[in-house]
Amino acid sequence: MYDTGNKTAALAMLISAHANAKKLSVMDDLNYYAYCGEIYKKDFKDFDKNIAYADSMIHVLEKCRRNKKLLSKYVQAYNMKADALFARELYNESYDYYYRAKTMAKENDDSCAMSKYSYSLGMALYRQQNYLNSANYFIESYEESAHCSDLFSYFYHRQELLDNIGLCYYKCQRYDRAMSYYEKAIKYIDSNFMRFDKPASVYLSARAVVIGNMADVFIARKSMDSARVLLQNSIDVNLQKGYANEDALLTQVKLANLYFRTGHIGEMKEVLQLIRAELDTIPNKNIALSWNKLMWQYHDHERDSVKAYKYYLTYTALNDSSIARNKNLMASDVNGRIENIEREYKIDILNKTSQQEKIYIWVLTLVAVMALIIIILALRNVIRSRENVVLLKRLNNQVNEQKDKLEKAITQLNQKERDKTRILRSVAHDVMNPIASIIALADILEQDSASYSEENREILSLIKEACKNSLNLSKNILEAAMDIDEGNMGKEWVDIKKLVSNCVELLNFRANAKHQHIKTAMAQDEILAFVNKEKIWRVINNLIANAIKFSYENSEILVSLDLKGEKVHIAIKDTGVGIPEKNQPFVFDMFTQAKNPGTSGEVPYGLGLSISLQIARAHQGDIWFDTAEGKGTTFHFEFPTKSVA
Repeated sequence: MYDTGNKTAALAMLISAHANAKKLSVMDDLNYYAYCGEIYKKDFKDFDKNIAYADSMIHVLEKCRRNKKLLSKYVQAYNMKADALFARELYNESYDYYYRAKTMAKENDDSCAMSKYSYSLGMALYRQQNYLNSANYFIESYEESAHCSDLFSYFYHRQELLDNIGLCYYKCQRYDRAMSYYEKAIKYIDSNFMRFDKPASVYLSARAVVIGNMADVFIARKSMDSARVLLQNSIDVNLQKGYANEDALLTQVKLANLYFRTGHIGEMKEVLQLIRAELDTIPNKNIALSWNKLMWQYHDHERDSVKAYKYYLTYTALNDSSIARNKNLMASDVNGRIENIEREYKIDILNKTSQQEKIYIWVLTLVAVMALIIIILALRNVIRSRENVVLLKRLNNQVNEQKDKLEKAITQLNQKERDKTRILRSVAHDVMNPIASIIALADILEQDSASYSEENREILSLIKEACKNSLNLSKNILEAAMDIDEGNMGKEWVDIKKLVSNCVELLNFRANAKHQHIKTAMAQDEILAFVNKEKIWRVINNLIANAIKFSYENSEILVSLDLKGEKVHIAIKDTGVGIPEKNQPFVFDMFTQAKNPGTSGEVPYGLGLSISLQIARAHQGDIWFDTAEGKGTTFHFEFPTKSVA
């Protein structure tokens, strides 16, 4: 209802719904107050009610005793009240609330709330005609809102910021920069068109506002025809019901002024008549001021001095009223007031710190007195209990003896572990050479296999298969015996999306052999991570190979890749045999007994997942799984995009 222009009905419906609702949560009430307050401020210019709703929010929040989950609502309430106070020309009070919002946003580490603070200061400086500083605040607000939630309100806020930056640079006569930001705003609106559950009018109206502002740059560059086309396009859109009618009025003023400057007096008169009719339903003091000035200029051009003088008097009266209305604003020092508030805030903190220090001194004094009493009692106890000292020494000697024995045992265990590792490496390495030789001899024999009997060929094939399995096992044993930690890995920036794609492509032949299909679901953007490329590839390869091994024929395997914050998340999902409950605690053990043959009889060794987990943890990552016996398993592999200090 609101988005289609029925704002009064939307507000009445919401107030009625809130009054009749039962068991509302704190967040329900806060959202209700915030929504109603914004409507009263934005659409009805009723700033007193806006302040009342902001105070209601603050009252509810105070009862919650600064619940950390509600800090963002504090920021919203303070900003809401500050905006209303500013509109009522209570500038110093409004700056106080803006600073409260900033302090709360910093406490909550909320860059989106900080964006609102920067935006509000930008608007204050813009109204003071301090356009360059205003542009800097708007740019800061735009950057702070970069990581806000993907909601319509933030989209609309960001496109407005781009347009505002363009306006500031236009006012500073930096036309190239102004046009650059207007074009960015148009591109941003177009790229998000209809992404949110809002009518098309919302997007088209915002676009028309930017186009109307772009026309100012063309006028400044003397491109009057281009400016006229842009102004007329903006008016045609925003004069429609439910669109930005007030902006359409402002753009009509620009068009009438353009016609006057280019000598199209008849067209100027038509536009001025349209503005007069619309001002009755959309009253606006600034537009009325501009309209009276144009009417004075029009009648002066037509040599009708009586009417020209009449409109001149109205214009000067309105202009004097506007100057008086803005006098307090122009006199207020935004940055100076904020700096004063910040100094007062720091002084208050120092006072509180001083009070705390006094409390600490009293506490330390009390602790010192108690410590002295304890020392006196302890000394008296020592004097009376010398035999206890001898006993304590004897017990201490026994503890030291036990400690020495434990240290020797630990040293022996570490030595045995190193010996075991050397033996594993030696055995695995020495076994690989003769097995490789057997495979080579089998290949030579296989070249003359045409003269062999079927039974001999089958025996030869079994010899090769057994040797290959033994060779793979030896490689796994050799890798398991190596230390895998972050310190001994060469890292580089790797395109993880490409790495996963290559791995899937290489393993497709295995899947095809079992009539399986590997699907991928990957993030659209490039994902880079600082890792050891070979070892990360080994983990992905092992997980996908396991999925193929334990999935049935004609089944599907899903490999997904996305970015969760600053961590890469890879998931491999199959619909295979699943992992029996009794085996689940031992899946990642080295030389685990929790192993089963694949669905086509593939031989498991029980080392792959153990090695994969070591690699993951060496990258400050992890591997875990979800499984249901008989329904399939999903392995999750997660690691940060860059090294964690």
